[in-house]
Amino acid sequence: MIPTLVLLAILGGGAISPDTTGEDVIRAMHDRYAGRWYTKLALVQTVNYYDVQSGAYDSARVWYESIQLPGVVRSDIAPLDAGNCIMYKEETWTFFEADTVVRTQPGPHPILLLGFDVYVQPAEETIRTLQEIGWDLSQVREDEFQRRESYVVGDASRQFWIDKEELYLVRILLKNPTSGAERDIVLKAYEPLGGGWIATEIAFMRDGRVDMFEHYDYWTIDVEFEPSLFAVSDRSRPTWVRN
Repeated sequence: MIPTLVLLAILGGGAISPDTTGEDVIRAMHDRYAGRWYTKLALVQTVNYYDVQSGAYDSARVWYESIQLPGVVRSDIAPLDAGNCIMYKEETWTFFEADTVVRTQPGPHPILLLGFDVYVQPAEETIRTLQEIGWDLSQVREDEFQRRESYVVGDASRQFWIDKEELYLVRILLKNPTSGAERDIVLKAYEPLGGGWIATEIAFMRDGRVDMFEHYDYWTIDVEFEPSLFAVSDRSRPTWVRN
């Protein structure tokens, strides 16, 4: 059990105690927004990829994302009638082309887990998942990022950064200990939303270069999703989208 003074320090933005763990940070994140964070989110985003051959970013693609917390995201890629979609559900990625499943891949979704699910599911569930995918929750330190103080959880090869004041995710840093290759995911331009927040820009960097950039153009939590929207076998379209 986390000592009361340690918990208060985390929630109040005070200095980290030597006894503080990543588990404490996760519990503090959950407790700050429990019962207030939204569970449904619909958004429209533009996505740019860096083309190594041309040395430039390609034309923006439009994605329509339907998010049901915890744990479910459906990304429809414009135009909707093409039937191209990526779905994450039950810790599995499913890729569709022309309404046909072309590939499935089990694996974690760290942004969904640490940026959204952590606030609406029991803290112990988030902790369990992080431990299963190899996160070292025993190490916590303080650092500055985007001119704001952050809690940094993890070791040199796998870290997540949490804004110290608002307790939302600002960075995921992954480094291959053998090759030194680095993946850096930065969440920024946060806006209040419902009883929580939303990062309206996400940069995916590889070895210091942005190779994918997402910008949210529209978002709402005032939405109802039809149950079939998240069924792998039913290729219905998101009715909230207005073309």
